[in-house]
Amino acid sequence: KAAAVVGATGFVGSHIVSQLVRCGYHVRCASRNPEKATWLKNISEDAPEKISFYKLCLGTTGPEDDDMLHNLVQGCSTLFFTAGFEKQEPATIDFMVNNALACIFAAKKNNVESVVLTSSGGSTNAPGLTNETPKKEHTHWSDSEAQIAAGKFSPAAKTLMDLRSLEAVGRDRANNVVDKTLADSSPRLCIINPNLILGPQLQPGPISGNSLPWIGRIISGQAMTDIIPNDSMSIIDVRDLAALQVAAAEQVTSSGRYFGVDRSYPWEDILNALKKAYPSYQTPPRFKGPSSTPTQFDHSRKESLGVKLRPLHETLEDLVSFMISRGVINAP
Repeated sequence: KAAAVVGATGFVGSHIVSQLVRCGYHVRCASRNPEKATWLKNISEDAPEKISFYKLCLGTTGPEDDDMLHNLVQGCSTLFFTAGFEKQEPATIDFMVNNALACIFAAKKNNVESVVLTSSGGSTNAPGLTNETPKKEHTHWSDSEAQIAAGKFSPAAKTLMDLRSLEAVGRDRANNVVDKTLADSSPRLCIINPNLILGPQLQPGPISGNSLPWIGRIISGQAMTDIIPNDSMSIIDVRDLAALQVAAAEQVTSSGRYFGVDRSYPWEDILNALKKAYPSYQTPPRFKGPSSTPTQFDHSRKESLGVKLRPLHETLEDLVSFMISRGVINAP
């Protein structure tokens, strides 16, 4: 069995590659510079025989060469789109929407069974929704126009990517079939919506992206030093996120959006767990008054994928060990 991964060298994409190799797949890794992606063959003993590389260049209008995308996916059972363009500018919307749609159309043309998109929890923040009301994937949608007006182009891109992708396979925002002919001729579409993604980075060299450098600054006392925020953060371990994505691809009844979160943790709990994992860390003063309610989720759809998620303390312990190994923080 074969699977293709667009965005294979990224933080999430490389873990999807690792999970696929673990599950026995031959993995086709797309990269703008395949010669710089060969480190993926070092992620496991089986990787050298299971991984191959394909050149693919993505732009704001979609792939620069559609034939490259068709060559990538031909003969695959699943296509994972996990490429990112995390700049707060309008071009982010074009990049995410156009390339996601290109992947769906290429999968359809080449009889690929399923497409799995990495989206964001930023597309599930419905106007007026309070933390006390459990979020539901197909009920709660962000207002993309309001996001754009506020300059939040990255979350707006994920909101519009989700909507346009569902439309492309004949479904509405509730994941109901509205065009049976289109739905029957399209690949099965799954969309995973994570928030803060933590865990070890597989790519060699300095830590990159948004989440890991930020957590590194927190641990080293360069960020979040004044007071513990009376707020919460929805977290998942990157290894569990990859497992959810592969499970969604393999489960033939899966379709539509799935939260990619363990749960939303109060920052007080996060920083205290960080202190236990790294005793040298100095927690800031606690806020005054009672704790606010963390964001609530309806986890039923996510749990239907059958993936057991790691507890927060395990993720943070592994993250601390990883950051020590990369020289981000000193060994205690």
